[in-house]
Amino acid sequence: MTPDTSHLLTKRLLPQQAASHAVPSPADRHLWQITPVRDLLWGGGILAILWFGYYLRGVFTPVLIALLMAYLFNPVIRQAEARWRIPRPTTIALILCGSALLLLGLMTWLGPLLAEQVQSFAERVPGYLQRLAQRYHLQFGDVSDHLSAIAISLRDDPLSMLRPVFSGTGQAFGVLGTVIGTTADVVIACILIPIYFFFFAWRFDESLEHMKRYIPAEYRDRVRHIVTRMDHAVSGFFRGRLTIAFGSVVLYSLGWAMAGIRYWFLLGLITGILTIIPYASLIGWPLAVLLKYLDVLSANGVGLDPMTILVWPSLAYLLVQFIESWLLTPWVQSQSMDMNAVTVLIVLFVGGALGGFYGLLLAIPLSACAKILGEELLLPQLARQATGPTLSDSQRKETP
Repeated sequence: MTPDTSHLLTKRLLPQQAASHAVPSPADRHLWQITPVRDLLWGGGILAILWFGYYLRGVFTPVLIALLMAYLFNPVIRQAEARWRIPRPTTIALILCGSALLLLGLMTWLGPLLAEQVQSFAERVPGYLQRLAQRYHLQFGDVSDHLSAIAISLRDDPLSMLRPVFSGTGQAFGVLGTVIGTTADVVIACILIPIYFFFFAWRFDESLEHMKRYIPAEYRDRVRHIVTRMDHAVSGFFRGRLTIAFGSVVLYSLGWAMAGIRYWFLLGLITGILTIIPYASLIGWPLAVLLKYLDVLSANGVGLDPMTILVWPSLAYLLVQFIESWLLTPWVQSQSMDMNAVTVLIVLFVGGALGGFYGLLLAIPLSACAKILGEELLLPQLARQATGPTLSDSQRKETP
């Protein structure tokens, strides 16, 4: 064998030897090296993490809220650092102080009004039930009397509601434990959320850069494109819905105040907050008409005016809906979920059935992310398979 022949033979054998060393035989492979098994393990691991987080949602809720806040405020913190050279901890501290002052101011200004309307509504509920029973010949039993007694006790002696708790009965200890546990959870969450938010926002960009190291180089551009689309969809949803909800609270409250609804701020606050979940604010419309009807019915009981009861509350609701749909949403929420109304309703029902309030809140952004993943990964693969090379007529005849 000449040197040239041996050199050529070596060049031909080296790639085959390298391939044989790179890909182990099926008998030598581990389970996680088999692609279908690895995909199942990944899917099972993600589902297990989601189940574990939902099972311990009381522990992870402050963490998720703080992480969401860090995600939403990160563009502001990043811009302050890049444009004005303000350190990230300083910007985060300013955000926390400003949020605390704003919340304290709102509670000082609007808290007494909200408490007054809640107390007024509690006092008037027995009268509403009594008027309904008289007008439509309904039987509420002793519900009206019990509610009346509770409302009077709450108004005259608020501490009287706590006396059964200290009576020494087992039920009282159960109520006491529930009250103490709920109060402790709220207080701990209010303390932990700012702490978590500070550290999450401080290291947010650094954590993103650290995660990029674990993405293979050949997939980084593809992953960056998909993550950018998902970021636009999720951030546009949350920032937009929160801004729209704040504006809706103001508009609904003003509209129903001008319509003469007694509990205008309470109803406007509830309806505006429900605006965060698409279509959930629809509940405010019948509630406004019902509260106005009950108020008019308890005042005179005769001569019910449809304009006062139905038209003005409905007109206020529809006007705010027009402003929200045609002005606030196009102006604030530029990023669209790109889902039709039927899909949104189905997604909300499924999310609510699976995760309750958390499912309703997260159903739309999670569905948008799943839609993006399908468009970027699944649909192109299906399109390539559908439009792949086909056999000609002669090849079909030759094929046994």
